[in-house]
Amino acid sequence: MMKHYLSHKSCTTGNPFFILILVILGLMLTGCSTSSTFTPTGNPLLDLRNPELLERDRIAAAELAWGEVESGVRVRERTRKALKNLAWSDSTTPNLRIAALSLLMSDESEEGSQDSRDMARLLLPTERSPDAVRVLADRAVKNGWDELVPALVRSYARVSPNVPDVDRDERKALESLRPGMEIERIVFEVFLRPTVGTEDVREQAVLRLSQRTRDDAWGLLARLDQSGDLRRQFIQSSLNTDVEEESRVLVGDLRAAMNELGVLPNSALEIQWLSNLRRHTDSRNQRLNEIWWNQVSQVISRLNSNQREGVTLRHLEAIRWADVNRPAWLSLDRDSLYGVVSERMSTRVHHKRKHQKGEPRRMERVNDWKNELQWVDLLTILVVDDSLKNPVVVDQIFRQRTLDKKDTSTEYGGVIEVDGDTGFRAVLYRPRSRDRIDDKRFVASGDMFLFSDRSLTHYHFHVNNRNNTQYAGPSAADLFHTNQAGRTSLVFTSLGKHELNVDLYQPNGVVVDLGQLVEPE
Repeated sequence: MMKHYLSHKSCTTGNPFFILILVILGLMLTGCSTSSTFTPTGNPLLDLRNPELLERDRIAAAELAWGEVESGVRVRERTRKALKNLAWSDSTTPNLRIAALSLLMSDESEEGSQDSRDMARLLLPTERSPDAVRVLADRAVKNGWDELVPALVRSYARVSPNVPDVDRDERKALESLRPGMEIERIVFEVFLRPTVGTEDVREQAVLRLSQRTRDDAWGLLARLDQSGDLRRQFIQSSLNTDVEEESRVLVGDLRAAMNELGVLPNSALEIQWLSNLRRHTDSRNQRLNEIWWNQVSQVISRLNSNQREGVTLRHLEAIRWADVNRPAWLSLDRDSLYGVVSERMSTRVHHKRKHQKGEPRRMERVNDWKNELQWVDLLTILVVDDSLKNPVVVDQIFRQRTLDKKDTSTEYGGVIEVDGDTGFRAVLYRPRSRDRIDDKRFVASGDMFLFSDRSLTHYHFHVNNRNNTQYAGPSAADLFHTNQAGRTSLVFTSLGKHELNVDLYQPNGVVVDLGQLVEPE
């Protein structure tokens, strides 16, 4: 009956229900057709700026305007300004933006070419669109814009999840601009001479281009040369080259780290760490760093080749402490050391972080990583585990957990460091006001990095709820940040009022659940 009613009564034009339906449909049709009711005016610059026009009409207007510039009908500077506004804007549709960039880069006039070159140099380091990068890289090659090499290196330094490094447009451009030079050497030359192509001193100072370029170049070089063999060769042969003073000092630091400690930084933050060890801004820390460096270099010289394999800056304090307090561990081979770690972990209560959609399967047991853990990783795990048995550290961690729980603006974190010859302490570094994002994120302060040269590990808390078991372990962001920092890290997660779960994670993605930490009565 209802179907019959609707098929007859609702078709009566005087029916209020029918009238309402017509009104709604009319509004919907009007809304859907809004973008197609606007037509080009015939003035290309006016149409180009009109966001109500269809994208194809705006692209056509851009091409028409540029054609008029090339034929001498339209003012070049004014048209370039309109196109540049589109190219720089995040709200410009992708195809229109690429069209604007392509037209700008095609400008062969002297003033236009210089402006395009400057624009490409500023865009490339942060440009996220592969299509835009391709336009800029191709133009750099076609015009021989050699001074864009540092900007291309910075663009190449960003990881592309969909394009292998060997197929990147930046790489092809770099190899074309530096014919006959291997890509790793090109990148290392940028590391040594990061200001090439930028003579504007003010721009260098304001944007910190020198440091950013050098940092990105080193990170890219570490990705291209994962074994470190080429970097070692470059470093050993580069002190006598004509480079900037800051680069000369950094190369000296890298050479000392290689020759005396057997380590090679893999990220910009690790290079900064190395620089702090060598020349700390605080005189007291500088004296302690010098003593520490000498102690570590002596211990490293006594390790065999298997024990030295995979040693990085983050391992050195664990090695030094074990030499003084657990010398027997240094006499064990890798399998024996694994046995000690495995036996300890077998008696622990473990809590695995809940698997998140899109993440790889969670592995947090030491036996999950048996083939990935090197001798020095296992030694570090044992030393960190010993630090968590220290009553001073346990008391400090639970006190800090209480402070973190009360502060809902951020997560807390800090470092565990050696105190005296045998003791440990957990030093809290509260995030600064500008770094307090929310109660589920920890942002380490600059001071935490500056004053943790000799620390054993970094750590932070997951304690916004009393029971955070489903978050017991590092997040994807945590793993990314420790990879960049090159630090051994811990995360303490609330399991209840008096229990914390402890997970250790490494820059290479290894996560080992160390079990529970229980608050003393």
